Amino acid sequence: MKINKTILLGALTMLALGANAKVIDSSVATVNSKPILSSQYDKMTKAVLAQYEQRAPQVLQDQNSVNAIKEEVLNQMISEELMLQAAQKEGIKVKDSELAQAVNAIKQRFTLDQNGKERSKKEADAAFNAALKEEGMTYKQFENKTREQLAVRKMVDSIAKANAKMPTEQEIKQLFEDIQVIMKGDKQKVEKLPKERVALALPLAAKLNQLTAEQIKISPVFIKADKTLSKTALKDKENEARKIRKDIKNGKITMLDAIKLYSDDKSPLATGGEVILIKGVMPKDFDNKIFNVAVGDISEPLQTEGGFYIIRVNEKKAKQDVTLDKIQNELGQYIYAANMQKAMEDYLVSLKDKADVKVMVKFDYTEPAKETKTEAKK
Repeated sequence: MKINKTILLGALTMLALGANAKVIDSSVATVNSKPILSSQYDKMTKAVLAQYEQRAPQVLQDQNSVNAIKEEVLNQMISEELMLQAAQKEGIKVKDSELAQAVNAIKQRFTLDQNGKERSKKEADAAFNAALKEEGMTYKQFENKTREQLAVRKMVDSIAKANAKMPTEQEIKQLFEDIQVIMKGDKQKVEKLPKERVALALPLAAKLNQLTAEQIKISPVFIKADKTLSKTALKDKENEARKIRKDIKNGKITMLDAIKLYSDDKSPLATGGEVILIKGVMPKDFDNKIFNVAVGDISEPLQTEGGFYIIRVNEKKAKQDVTLDKIQNELGQYIYAANMQKAMEDYLVSLKDKADVKVMVKFDYTEPAKETKTEAKK
């Protein structure tokens, strides 16, 4: 079962400093005899599921996915405990200045309210203290947890840097060639590449496609009119779109005001009424029409399955070629970062191999579940 690591780690980070149980409770796992309490696990799970509810609610409709998420939360907590124990064993120290910087960074998160409005210092401090109270923590406990996390981070950095290899020129060249194959969309050639090389190149290929593809900056007005409407109602919507276009062209209303007053999609207002459209993202027929509109012109109403678009093209950017010379340094940094991640994963595996990890809960899947117990190696 594939879990969204971004959502998982984001929610865990939010609560990692608040893992503090006020009462003695049962354990869901032990790591070298150190318990992971049910109260901690339940809090972490609740936070992760809340993140999914906001960003990918469809995942929660499948109970198998929910069970997989719950198991992954526990696996992450076990990994964090293993690394904390390793950092303590190594005697990793955190300077007071490093702690103060981290604490201030965390407090900065409370300078804006849930609506993005800036709080006064007094309000921000009150919000921070309320969060500590909700987590059942004193300020001293918060500092101690923060210090522990910094120690783990320092150890992770040192382990990764010590074991990660710098990429060779041949590795950088090979990555560039793999990216080119993926960007050209030749599925047969992509399938012939080793899976680990595809996994490395795929995110960069997608990013470069986005950065180098032909694109236009547009101001769109959207009139909702799905195909369930009657022919008469659909025609009325088209006529509405035509009138709005005419008023814009005649200077009776600005494009920005048209979006504010008439558009059923207000999201462009968040970026000043402009959005960037990349060629190939929208259906081909729509692309062909809109990319042929001259800069400064306003399109005739363009019908889609959802309704009609009136679009003014503000700027055009031609497709760019990418050469190895242009991105060689970035590719090298990318490979090195991947090598650091692999080094850290290998280190974590070695910690687990030497540890005595016991899990007291069972996760049911339609797919095979992961091992729930790792015996200590003698």
